[in-house]
Amino acid sequence: MPIRIIQILRSVNSILLIISCLLVIGISYAQKPIGRFQTDSIELGRPIDYALSYHHNPSAEVFFPDTTYNFYPFEIIRRNIFQTSTTNGVSTDSVIYTLVTFEIMKNQKLGLPIYLLSKRDCTTVYSLTDSVFLKEMIKTSVDSLQLKTDTKLLPLSQQVNYPKILTFLLSILGVVLIIYAIFGRFIRKQYTLFLFSRRHIDFQANYKKFTRSTLDDVTIGKALVLWKKHLEWLEKRPYSSYTTKEIISRLPNERLEEALKEVDSAIYGGILSTQMPASMEVLLEKATELYKNRREELADSL
Repeated sequence: MPIRIIQILRSVNSILLIISCLLVIGISYAQKPIGRFQTDSIELGRPIDYALSYHHNPSAEVFFPDTTYNFYPFEIIRRNIFQTSTTNGVSTDSVIYTLVTFEIMKNQKLGLPIYLLSKRDCTTVYSLTDSVFLKEMIKTSVDSLQLKTDTKLLPLSQQVNYPKILTFLLSILGVVLIIYAIFGRFIRKQYTLFLFSRRHIDFQANYKKFTRSTLDDVTIGKALVLWKKHLEWLEKRPYSSYTTKEIISRLPNERLEEALKEVDSAIYGGILSTQMPASMEVLLEKATELYKNRREELADSL
């Protein structure tokens, strides 16, 4: 009889041991993450904090959702990770997520998982779902609002679009620089020739004013001075100080020699012949001939 009692007691102890192990295992598997919003309500577009924590064995590898996780109906702004703390053989990890919502659902819920890494696989454990209520900022229905059928327009002061103007000016400058880079030499050449021609044209106009007026010793003298100064510019020689003989030695020409003698007779002797207009025209033709020669030389040098 005592042996039978001892066997029964041993069986009871074994059963109790098994039950205790099952309870421990059940409790460990029943442990869930704790996830809660820090407030009961939320406003559209305003941040709200959601705290997620988990108690576990110190040897366990635990992972929390990162910023790539889908937090719908919320969007994550940032997360604040706290250092693991261990007390009485139980470790605690926690993270605070700062979220924001743009959904208009009155009751918005969220439950987040944690991931337990083991040698064989990774187990996902979800927290209980927590919810917040969306605050209504507009209490009155839009349909009940009284809209104005007419309003007065307010005049607006005109503003200068400086960026657009600057862009336009820079575009023009860029086009000009491109054109100058391609055709710069040609443009400089034509401009130089234009100035050269313009000076001769001005000489012709002033010279003809003298020859078209009454020809006397004073008018002929002024025309001769103008002619000599123009030759100085063309030939780069001091023609203003040259005598008729020196000019002819420099520019041998029978018609020019006769014309200069006629001019000298009018200026110094007061003798005005009927050939004076033709003589003045010969001087102009000689100046034009020299101008054409110098212009060709200038064009070849540019």
